[in-house]
Amino acid sequence: MGRAGRDSGRARVPRDRTARGSDAVARALQRYADRGVFRGFSVRTGRRGRLDFSFTWLTRRPTLLTYEPKTGVLSFTHLLPGVGRDRALVSELTTIVADHMRAAVPRHRRIDARRTRAECSARNGHLTLTLKMRGAHHAYAVQRGLNLVNQLFLFLQDSYPEYLIEHFGLPAE
Repeated sequence: MGRAGRDSGRARVPRDRTARGSDAVARALQRYADRGVFRGFSVRTGRRGRLDFSFTWLTRRPTLLTYEPKTGVLSFTHLLPGVGRDRALVSELTTIVADHMRAAVPRHRRIDARRTRAECSARNGHLTLTLKMRGAHHAYAVQRGLNLVNQLFLFLQDSYPEYLIEHFGLPAE
């Protein structure tokens, strides 16, 4: 598979502070794609400079990540479909996300609230993970966001494998 620059064309936006943030997010994600962590990596420019990234990573279903340059917000949109039907599961996932902002999580996995804040919300049955950057910590937010998504999937694999089987078609093994 080609690189994002060939697959979808790089977004051409004016060279200002928001463009630098967009470039930093795109470069951080491109590094993961170049290392083979993602498959089918692509980027599209949306309204007002928003970047919509799509890549296949932990499941067969593409992961959608949106970056809003005006607000500095990264959103893993509809990261976990159908999760809203299970209030206990949503509560546990929300706790995991909140815990990653606290000292209870080892430093190498913790999210520094001075750089980025993470939260999740369940709307229309789907869980979305959002990271709000403080300052120019784009690569940090991308890395911590991906690490947190990985932690959520590890939790689901351990505690709710039936959810992964039902919604992502993962094998029952």
